[in-house]
Amino acid sequence: MKNQRYTGTPTSRRQVTLPNLTPALTAGTPILVGTEPMVMLDDYQSNVAGCTCLLNGSFDLTVIARSVESPITTHAINPGDPLYASGTLDVATNVTYNLTIDANSGGTPFGRLDPTGPGIAAGATNTAAGVIL
Repeated sequence: MKNQRYTGTPTSRRQVTLPNLTPALTAGTPILVGTEPMVMLDDYQSNVAGCTCLLNGSFDLTVIARSVESPITTHAINPGDPLYASGTLDVATNVTYNLTIDANSGGTPFGRLDPTGPGIAAGATNTAAGVIL
C-alpha cells in the first residue's frame, strides 16, 4: 500500500465509487466519503468506477501547519493534535478529493498527527507527516 505506515483491521476496507477524473485519482490519495476520512488502496479502476479505500491505519500524507487558509494563519501542529481536511466535493459520489489537510477546525475532521512522530513547525508543509485515521 502506497503511503501506509501501519495497517488497520482487515474489516477497514471499503469499495468506493469515485468521480471519473482526468487525471484519475491514484493509490495513496486521501479522500473524504461524506465525512469519513479514507486513503485509496489502489488506483481508480474504470471497471468498478472506483477503488478500494482504507478507513483506518497510519499514512504518510501532506500536512500544512496552519489554522486558517485565507488569509493564511500559521499554527504549529504537535504530535497527537487533531487534523482537518477540505477539498473539492463531487456531489454525484459524495467524495471530496484534492484535500488540504491542516489544523483548520472549520474543515472536516481527518484523524490526528501521529503521537509518536515529530510535530510540524508553524507555516511548514510536511509531505510525509504521519497521519492516523
